[in-house]
Amino acid sequence: MFWRMIFQSFCRCLDAAQLYNDEEKGLKTMKKYLAALLACVLALSLAACGGQTEDSAGEAADSEEEKDFICIVSESSQGAPFSEQTWLGFTNVQADYGCDIRFVEALEASEYETQLRTMAETGADMIFSMFDAVNLVAAEIAPEYPDVRFVLIDCNTEFDIDNVTSIVVDSWEPSFVAGVVAALTTETGTVGWVGCLDIPVITRFYEGYAAGIDYANQTYGLNVQTEMTYIGSSEDTVAAAECTKMLADRGCDIIYQSANEAGLGVIQSCAELGVKCIGVDKWQGDVDPCVFWSALVCIEQGVYDTYEMYHDGTLEGGSITFGIANGFPIYADVDYEALPDNVKEAVDAVMGGVREGTLDVFAYGG
Repeated sequence: MFWRMIFQSFCRCLDAAQLYNDEEKGLKTMKKYLAALLACVLALSLAACGGQTEDSAGEAADSEEEKDFICIVSESSQGAPFSEQTWLGFTNVQADYGCDIRFVEALEASEYETQLRTMAETGADMIFSMFDAVNLVAAEIAPEYPDVRFVLIDCNTEFDIDNVTSIVVDSWEPSFVAGVVAALTTETGTVGWVGCLDIPVITRFYEGYAAGIDYANQTYGLNVQTEMTYIGSSEDTVAAAECTKMLADRGCDIIYQSANEAGLGVIQSCAELGVKCIGVDKWQGDVDPCVFWSALVCIEQGVYDTYEMYHDGTLEGGSITFGIANGFPIYADVDYEALPDNVKEAVDAVMGGVREGTLDVFAYGG
């Protein structure tokens, strides 16, 4: 519309010049039209530019609205089972909130501080760290970056640092229930556990499992024994299979694995030996039918809920534990439905006791 008006005005100028044979009159008339034309162009241009500037400013403000940049620095590879599960939380956050996300592998101790600092200095709003060694480094450098929120995954230590939050999707409770299920299911009276590394975050799986067996022994008059071992690696499936056979030779007919990537070697060996297996972190019944129960540690939901608190401005320093009491799933319904009725009742008793505050799952074992 704007340019059509300009064109029409220009045509009138030409017409005016042609109407007069008198060159001087024609030029005078043409000048009048040209003056009017220029005034019109100027007015319309200012109006158009003014309108565009206002609209463009609004659009620019919308387009330039900063998205949160959240990342994770992990000493485990992105393809490891627990890492994949954790990353799912990030992709869910991205889908719902549009955040920029990044997975940073720091596979060597020399990389921990470098990678954490790099993320902090390149604009990360939240840095999640995972596993004990990286978590300690993150807590050490956090005070130097007060505008960055550091979240330490699977960290049972609470740091008195304003911008540091420890979160735990506690492995004790799902391991405890797995111990109850194992104790009430075993036919030999001996069950086993295989861990990847002798470090606190892994040992806690065993401690929760042993506590559940102790509870079942006391509650149901059993005398189930436990055998345990460490592989010494998070990835060595051959060594994992050897450890599994050793426990089977000791009479274990159910083996719970907390062994990261090496856990696949435990499952395969259980399948070959005819031993029942308990999976970990996510549902592993799809790996092999020998996995009749999985102890779920829904870290992806923990990551999502933590970001949601950050986004809402309610995330504080200190420690947050996610578990049965706040509705976190610790087993798959498909596994539960396949249990004998007496075992279902035992699981229900534990879940209900924890929710009602009448059962202290940390009072057993040891």
